Amino acid sequence: MAEKEIAAPAKPTIYPVTIWQQYLLDEANHPDCTDDLRDRFILSNAFLVRPKIDLRRMRRAVDKLRERHDSLRIRLCLIKDKWRAVIDPPQGETIREVDLGNLSDEDFLPAISAIANAPMPLIDAPLAEVIVAHCGARGDVLITRVHHAITDGYGMVVLTEDLTKLLIGLPVTGKAVSHAEYIKRFQSPRPSQALKTKTFWEDLHRDLPPEPNVGRKAKGIEPLSYALGKVDQRQLFCRATPDSLRSFEAAAKAANLSATTLLFAAYLEAICQCYNLDRLMFMVAISRSDPALDTYVGDHTLDPFLPYKAVGPSRIMEGAKALADTFAEAMAHLPSDAARRGTPYQRRLIERGYNLSQFSVHQPRAMSRQDRSMFSEGFYAGVGAIQKIGPFTLEALDISVRRRRFADMRLEAGSAKVRTGFGLSYDGISYTENESTTIANTICQLLDLEPVGMDLT
Repeated sequence: MAEKEIAAPAKPTIYPVTIWQQYLLDEANHPDCTDDLRDRFILSNAFLVRPKIDLRRMRRAVDKLRERHDSLRIRLCLIKDKWRAVIDPPQGETIREVDLGNLSDEDFLPAISAIANAPMPLIDAPLAEVIVAHCGARGDVLITRVHHAITDGYGMVVLTEDLTKLLIGLPVTGKAVSHAEYIKRFQSPRPSQALKTKTFWEDLHRDLPPEPNVGRKAKGIEPLSYALGKVDQRQLFCRATPDSLRSFEAAAKAANLSATTLLFAAYLEAICQCYNLDRLMFMVAISRSDPALDTYVGDHTLDPFLPYKAVGPSRIMEGAKALADTFAEAMAHLPSDAARRGTPYQRRLIERGYNLSQFSVHQPRAMSRQDRSMFSEGFYAGVGAIQKIGPFTLEALDISVRRRRFADMRLEAGSAKVRTGFGLSYDGISYTENESTTIANTICQLLDLEPVGMDLT
């Protein structure tokens, strides 16, 4: 009988890193990089599962997930003086178990949060992991940790949806976009559009407003152009009455605007009014610029630097419509070096004296993908809500920690289904509590929102 051939073990494949990964690597290796940036840019989730996690089924599902999405198998390594994405084969241990025993109510959440938010090395180490924490009679906790170098909010929704389907036996259709395909097809504009894209951004940025005498500049402190150095991260959340929020959303709809765009315009207008500015630059997080990226779980970080022109308190709807047009034009000319951190284009603007990280707007959830998902109700359930999957119940745990933002001041808009107001995330070195409260009150005045509380942390 002929001897069976023993297959040679699969070898890693090596590709260039993405622009976003290069940015994070450059930042992490910069002498001014602080400990709150290194190894801590992680997207984590934790779910209490009762009665117990079916580890056999979970391992099968995670194995299939890693095989489908090669971004989960990336290690970032320095090879011949160049950073490379080394993609390991799918084989290998995929779930780590931790036995925490019967923790008290007081100790339970801190113990889970410590695991979920532990440092994750960026260089030559796995950038994604699944952990099952056995918590005695309380049940098991499923913890997922993925470094931002290999995924973003949209990608986390894709991963969660695919993992859920694999666990309950639903088909996962369509081929996922690989790291190599992303580099080739989506990192730069198509050759036929490259000149048009370059010309658009050059024209848009031809007459940029100078850095206003606001924040660090007003206090005589070096700007955080590359999100390096010391910050004092703070947050303000402004809660508004349900009636005033409904009126605000109705006014946006009547003007054929999204509520988010109107809120963003009010934030930018509020800054202009508070600091007597006629225009400013801001950064906006845009998750996906091409429907073909629907199955891509890697980080597609696009942060265009856009201008806003003040319109005055009585014309906020006009400002919001102009902002919507700006967004639409920007989306039609992506991807572009002008929309990515860490590019030569960004460095040239900074060298010309523009502070690109002073103001930003952000919608934290990957809304378009969540709304289309068959599990959308689960995505919107929120912390503490109980969900059922077959014989199991899942409860999302609050393991959130305060993380450094890329802008000195950022407005955060929540989901339309859960929004009770808006948040300002700001650097306490750049701005005082009084300044942030004044900006929040001005936003409310512009939108006729009735604030019922402002939580400062």
